[in-house]
Amino acid sequence: MSRVVVTGLGCIGAVGANVASTWESVVSGKSGIEPASSWDATGWQFRLAGEIKDYQPRKLVADRKLLKVISRQDVIGLNAVDQAIQHSGMLAHRDSLNEATSFNDRTGVFVGSPGTKYRQQHDYLSALAESGDDISKFGNAALEQVHPMWLLRTLPNNVLAYTGIGHGFKGANENVTAHGISGAQAIAEARRYVRDGEIDRAVVVGYDSVSEAEAMVYYGAIGLLSANALKPFDRDRDGTILGEGAGAIVLESLDAARERGATIYGEVLGCSVTSEGGILSVSDDGSGLVRAIRASLADGGRHPEEVGMITAHANGSRPSDASEALAIGEVFGDSGPPVTGFKWSLGHTVAASGVLESVLTLLSLRERRVPGIATLENLAPECAGIRASASEQEPSSALGLVMTRGFAGLNSCILLSADAD
Repeated sequence: MSRVVVTGLGCIGAVGANVASTWESVVSGKSGIEPASSWDATGWQFRLAGEIKDYQPRKLVADRKLLKVISRQDVIGLNAVDQAIQHSGMLAHRDSLNEATSFNDRTGVFVGSPGTKYRQQHDYLSALAESGDDISKFGNAALEQVHPMWLLRTLPNNVLAYTGIGHGFKGANENVTAHGISGAQAIAEARRYVRDGEIDRAVVVGYDSVSEAEAMVYYGAIGLLSANALKPFDRDRDGTILGEGAGAIVLESLDAARERGATIYGEVLGCSVTSEGGILSVSDDGSGLVRAIRASLADGGRHPEEVGMITAHANGSRPSDASEALAIGEVFGDSGPPVTGFKWSLGHTVAASGVLESVLTLLSLRERRVPGIATLENLAPECAGIRASASEQEPSSALGLVMTRGFAGLNSCILLSADAD
């Protein structure tokens, strides 16, 4: 089996248009959470969002013809893909080959996708309002008002398809739609294919644009949102805040990376996915996450005491943060590694979070800086067993654990190393 290393990074989100600007914002304590601006949220109870600033799709995607057949979330995902591919230098290497067929055939694409969005239904609302109960009137109005490319814009695998089409990659591919763990599961699947020798490399991306008007209504109605601030592990935390963004990484077998002289930014040592069998909420005792943590450590052949930092899911909801703290204490004990999270800055990017936060975790390990959780003022008693802080900390080793969670009691962990020697 091959070791799987990271040779390219890319991201875009509420506090930065690329890896460098996002990292600088996070370590400086900057949050991109502000009142939503992509629609008029005046008077809304839940109006805060982690939106991309100055969203200009023509500047984010090189092929402008694509903008006719893709959505906002697809634009964000494809931009992160392009960043990671460029950062990896893989295309320059392909161009140097006498024949690139084998390269393309052994390059895969793995995507953590959010599926469709509520905003994509809005194109039909005017036609519905005008037609009442008359289906014929609705059909005629929809034909006049709805963009003829509507169906293509809503396809959940657009980013996967156009990454392969645009770059000629023809290897193994998967489109994972699993709510909050979509991106992390895409990493796990890509790593498995590279590790087992099915492909030599893979582009992995997680993307989402969950900060939309209708999502605010529904997430708020089930008690998941905060109207004030996203404060992970804090005594006064009262919910999460939705965001948008994308993270992308290029994974390669160690041999393939060395053969082309690639710069190696880290290694994926272990992955796991577990389910608690629920419908919405996570279990109070953190048992599902405990199993996920232990499974990822076992997969990577490592022990809890070797982990140098933890990037927690840290979404600011009372039950999730509390059960997450219990799980960390169960596995790592009272003297566990520094714990951080990034949603206080980026917002909850759901399907994007596993990859986006893995990118930031690798930077933390490489820079030996664990960014503080800037909105953490008073550690909650039920979270007191973890080493979370508003101040920056230092990782105790080059190993980091990224934890993500999602609806249906899903948990996923990615074990990363900044030392691939």
